[in-house]
Amino acid sequence: MTAAMLIAACTDNPSPDTPEGEDPDVPPVSGLTGYADPEGVLLLSGGEYTMENAFLTFIAPDGTLENRVYASANASELGNDGVGMSMSEGKQYILCNDWRKAEGKENNGLLIVADAQTLRKEQSFSRAQMTFRHPVNGTMEEVDESLGGIAVLDSRNVFIFAQGVLRFDCSTGGLSLVEGSYEIGNMGTANTVESTVSPRGATIVDGRMYALTGGFWSSTALLEFSKGEDAVSRRLELGKGDLVSGMCRTEDGTLVAATYYRSRPNSGFLYFIDVESWSIVDQKTVTASISPGTHSNSGITRIGDYIYFTGADESEFASSLKTTLSRFSIGTGRTEKDIVDFRADEPDANILDCNVTGDPDSGLLYVAVSQENMEGVVPQSHILVYDCSVDPPQLVRKISGLTHYVTGIYPM
Repeated sequence: MTAAMLIAACTDNPSPDTPEGEDPDVPPVSGLTGYADPEGVLLLSGGEYTMENAFLTFIAPDGTLENRVYASANASELGNDGVGMSMSEGKQYILCNDWRKAEGKENNGLLIVADAQTLRKEQSFSRAQMTFRHPVNGTMEEVDESLGGIAVLDSRNVFIFAQGVLRFDCSTGGLSLVEGSYEIGNMGTANTVESTVSPRGATIVDGRMYALTGGFWSSTALLEFSKGEDAVSRRLELGKGDLVSGMCRTEDGTLVAATYYRSRPNSGFLYFIDVESWSIVDQKTVTASISPGTHSNSGITRIGDYIYFTGADESEFASSLKTTLSRFSIGTGRTEKDIVDFRADEPDANILDCNVTGDPDSGLLYVAVSQENMEGVVPQSHILVYDCSVDPPQLVRKISGLTHYVTGIYPM
C-alpha cells in the first residue's frame, strides 16, 4: 500500500525451514488475492456519521465495482466515522473514530482487524477498550475523539495517531503512549497530552514506521518508530517549513518529506532522505502551495518522476483544498500549476474529500470529490480517475454515487 507496505511477520522462534522473521502462513504481496489483490484499490468512506457507519468500496483489477464490501463479508458494519487503514501480514487494520453513533446503526467499534483477502473480521476493539496511562497524572485516558490515522508493523505494533502516537498490542489489548511523540500542554490539573506527530504519509520501511513531526509544539523532523519500543528510535531534523504536508517515496525507495509555512502560500519544501544513512541527500523547493488542508492523508503523492498535489487555500482559521491539480518534476525541479481542473471534468467537484492519491504502478491518480460537506447531508460524490502516463493527465473513469466523504484511497 502507499502508506503502509505489507511486511514479513516477526516470530520469536523462526522455523529453520523459513528465513528469519518470515511467517510461512502469510502469502507474499504478489500472492494475495481478493480484496488484497495488488492491482485492486480500496476506498474508505468515512460516511455521514449521523446517518451511517464507515464503509469500503473495492475497485477490482478488471474495473468491477463492489460497494460496502466489509458489510457484505460480515453481515455487520465498520465503526462510525472511518479514519484510515493499514495492511500488514495479510491483515487489514481499519481505524474509525467511533465517538458518535449513527442512529439505529450497530457497528464493530474503533479498530477492526480483518483478513485482507476476504475482509472477514478477526478481531475488533471498542473505544472503551482504547485507554492508555497518562504520563503525568497516571490516570487512564481514552483516545482522542478525532483520530489522525494508523500504521501497522504487525499485530503487536499497531501505531495509532491520537494524543501523540500510541502503540497497540492486539494480543494483549495494551495501549501505550510513545515517548517523543507528544508534549504536555495546559500545565496544572489538566496536563493535556498534545500530539506532535502527523499521520500524513506515515510509511513502513524494512519493519520500521516513519512519520513527520511539526507544528506548534515541534520543529519539522522525521521520526523512526520500532517494534516493541515505547519511545521514538531516531529523530532527523529537516529545517525549512514548520508544518507537515506529507510524505511519499521515490522509485528507489528514498523518502520524500514535504513541509511548508502557512505564511508563505506559494512555496513548499521537499527533503529526500536515505533512512539507512539517516541523512538528507537532497532538498528542493516547490513554487506552489503544498498544504494538505485539514485532511489526514498525505498532501503529496508520486507517480513516475512527478510529485502531484493540489495545495490549499489556507488561513489560521480555515483551509480548503484547491480543485485543480499541480505537479513538481523531481528531475528538472519545475513546478507546473493547475494542469487539470477537476470541475471541468465534474461540475459537482466543489470539495475534495481528501488529498489526491497516486498509484505509481498503474500510473493512475484518484481524486475523491463531493458537491458539499454538511452534517446530516449525504452529498453527490464522485471518484475521478486520471491517467498520468499522458500529458497532461486525462480523465479515464468517473465513479459516481457510491462513496460518502472518502477519508482514504488505498491502491493495494
